[in-house]
Amino acid sequence: MADESQQTTSLPPTDRAEIPFYVDQTEAEVGLERYQHAIDQLKRQPNSQATNKLIDDLEYAEKDYLEINGLPKFTFLGGPAYTPEQGILVAVGGLYSFKTDRQLHGLQRSSVSMFLVGNYVDNDVGYGLRAKHNIFWNNNDIQFIGEWNAGVQSKHYWGIGYEQAQRFDLGDDTKQTVLSNNYRANLNFRLQGDWFVGPAIAIEYYSPQGDEAPAAAQDDTNYNEFEDKPFTLGLGGSLAYDSRDVAVNAWQGQYAKAQYLIFNSAFGSQADFQLLNLEHRYYYSLSPGQVVATLANFQHSFGDTPYYAIPTLGGPTSLRGYYKGQYRDNAVAEFTTEYRHTFRRSNGELSKHGMTLWSGIGSIAEEASALGQDSLFSYGIGYRYEVQPRMNVRLDLGFSEHGAAFYFNFTEAF
Repeated sequence: MADESQQTTSLPPTDRAEIPFYVDQTEAEVGLERYQHAIDQLKRQPNSQATNKLIDDLEYAEKDYLEINGLPKFTFLGGPAYTPEQGILVAVGGLYSFKTDRQLHGLQRSSVSMFLVGNYVDNDVGYGLRAKHNIFWNNNDIQFIGEWNAGVQSKHYWGIGYEQAQRFDLGDDTKQTVLSNNYRANLNFRLQGDWFVGPAIAIEYYSPQGDEAPAAAQDDTNYNEFEDKPFTLGLGGSLAYDSRDVAVNAWQGQYAKAQYLIFNSAFGSQADFQLLNLEHRYYYSLSPGQVVATLANFQHSFGDTPYYAIPTLGGPTSLRGYYKGQYRDNAVAEFTTEYRHTFRRSNGELSKHGMTLWSGIGSIAEEASALGQDSLFSYGIGYRYEVQPRMNVRLDLGFSEHGAAFYFNFTEAF
């Protein structure tokens, strides 16, 4: 009993209010090692309800300690996953989060993720690379947000417009193998208050492989015009309002963005057109762990826009349940509402586990004035697991008129 008492009193604090902040990073890292050592020691003890509770308390406290002290953390993430667009896939990579200045307590954690992906879909094997970055400096006054996707895999193309999306079923008539490489990023600077302004860039390379286009594309004038013009480069800027508490998983606040990109042969682009994107996200906390989130998005392309750059609906972040790219046209709009619930532990604190419910409506049209003539509906349920402070793995099951679609992904849909 004396040994157990001595060991218990030597444990690092499990109450968040008692966790200290160390100015010296080396000292902070030593404190983190105390948690890891204590957890390892307890796991070597005989299994009991009391021991398991201590381990659980320490693991949650370790997460709090990491967040309070702004220490970096790498999480290896590997294993099977699934999306309708990529089929069964194996992803190997990780998530690295950190603070660019750990002594600024209000500074958001930055994150960089990268995964090598091998997938099997439509009886074909594909491969690719997926990466994201969300980096914050100087009390969140500078934000650098971007996403990179590259690879060779089977994709599907239905054509442009609602009627084309309805005309063909997913299958050989829409299937093609594509070599793609695209990167999109925004560099935002705080203008005043919660207002940000900054440059934006969009680079896309989209090249169908093989000698014959799918049946859905053979009579498509846009496809035929740009099949051998795979590269576009767009430069522009955005004006944004951002009062979210945490960008990658907001519990409160709102985000509004107006972005305009110009694609021009003067930049080396093989097509001349423009893209407008208007977006609004709102987050309302009913109580700790209960959040209502909404997304409103409008996109419009102007000029001679290639089929692969025309705005789309569907996929893991837009109207989940629809195949990404099945519905595409010059103008697209959607509105989605999501309820996010984080379960509580036995002590009343928030756990790492949660769930979501959502429903959404969208529309595509050749012109903005025609939006709403044809509507798309989506709804679903999801599970969340927090792998790092406020950074989740998500499993979503979305439903649409075409059936169900399962997604296993990282970070929230919006």
